[in-house]
Amino acid sequence: MATGCPHLELYDPGFHADHHAAYARMREEHGPVVPVMLEPGVEGRLVVDYALITAWCRDERTFSRDARRWKDWREGRIPDDSSLLGMMGHRPNALFSDGEEHRRVRRAMVDSLAPFEPGKVGAQARAVAERLVDGFCARGEAELMEEFARPLPLLVMNDMFGMDASSGRRFFTALRDMWDGVDAERANAELESVLSAHIDRKRAHPGEDVTSALMRHRAGLSDEEVLQHLVLMVGAGHEPSASLLSNAVRVLLTDRALSEDLAGARTGIGEAIDRVMWSAPPVTNYPVMYPVRDVEVPGGGTLPEGTPVLLGFAAANRFLAEEYAQRLEDAPNRAHLAWGVGAHRCPAKDIATAIAVAGIEVLLRRLPRLRLGTAPEELSWRISPFAHALTRLPVAFDPQTPVEEGTPWTPSDSSPETSTPKPPGSARPEPSSLSNFLVRLLRGR
Repeated sequence: MATGCPHLELYDPGFHADHHAAYARMREEHGPVVPVMLEPGVEGRLVVDYALITAWCRDERTFSRDARRWKDWREGRIPDDSSLLGMMGHRPNALFSDGEEHRRVRRAMVDSLAPFEPGKVGAQARAVAERLVDGFCARGEAELMEEFARPLPLLVMNDMFGMDASSGRRFFTALRDMWDGVDAERANAELESVLSAHIDRKRAHPGEDVTSALMRHRAGLSDEEVLQHLVLMVGAGHEPSASLLSNAVRVLLTDRALSEDLAGARTGIGEAIDRVMWSAPPVTNYPVMYPVRDVEVPGGGTLPEGTPVLLGFAAANRFLAEEYAQRLEDAPNRAHLAWGVGAHRCPAKDIATAIAVAGIEVLLRRLPRLRLGTAPEELSWRISPFAHALTRLPVAFDPQTPVEEGTPWTPSDSSPETSTPKPPGSARPEPSSLSNFLVRLLRGR
């Protein structure tokens, strides 16, 4: 039961400097559900207990994902220019729906992603990663957030969703601002403007991409539903994927035991990423649920109807991992909560993992003696109530000759790579013309 400890301010730079210490302090004071401030004056609750998150996510009669149930918003206490509305304001998509409506739109998402088998996506991601590394490998140093972690999923997903280069760049810039609460109203308007024009283009020129598949799905999504599912799918796929890549590289370069296990082939890259998901998931306090009635909290207290309840995946993972440290060390597993739980579990987790595995594999193979370019304590973190992600990731390594040095960058008309393994020594798959163009654009900044 709380004894007067103030709300945990999720927008405070001090919180992001050592968020796990803050979680531990608040759990000791309040138990499994702690009071938080999402922005000055906006209160919520954060669940930091693994079992409670699992139980509440599966209790669809007591908890709703519909943000229109947010009591403070419903009663006019949330200003229209709140930085939170980009991430918490209601949208007609699967993240904010319940029951039969959720099943209808989720099926459209799952079906539209089905042709993009993880092996196929991984092959494309490796090809793009190789070309990104070519852009900086001769220097012996790089800033991996801007030169690798962000552009890699951008390039892969632009192709998956059939976006042109300009739309992709505008979308992902606005998306980053929305995650960080930077002029969220403008960022959301930019997202919707880009996607509206993109849908118009796809209506005139449909293709074999996720956007076209959503538009023709038997679920009969309206244009607004298609647009808002693109916000969800591309948004959830890009920024968290970039943060997963950077967080995984950071942990690999600072956790000696994990790096030695990887070097000694005792752990594969996929298993290493799962271990990172236990300790440093990219999405920490999101998504949000709302109790449809007052709920008694284990250990004491009441959760009022309409209170935003943030899912503290990072805290819950960490506390459970500490409790069962020996068991998890002996047998790494995927029981972490980083991909969500219950009916709203991420439908694209295998695709996101394939991109991350491909990116890390290329970095470790292409960059000998890869190491941090600064002291770990000098790394800085983005100030977001929902995520724990680096602003920069400087690295150093032994300079290398680019693989494609002297090869002209020309658009490729090759067909998409399949998941069928190629014989050893065969050529790397070529990226699509869009990916090729965007890599050149990014390298020319």
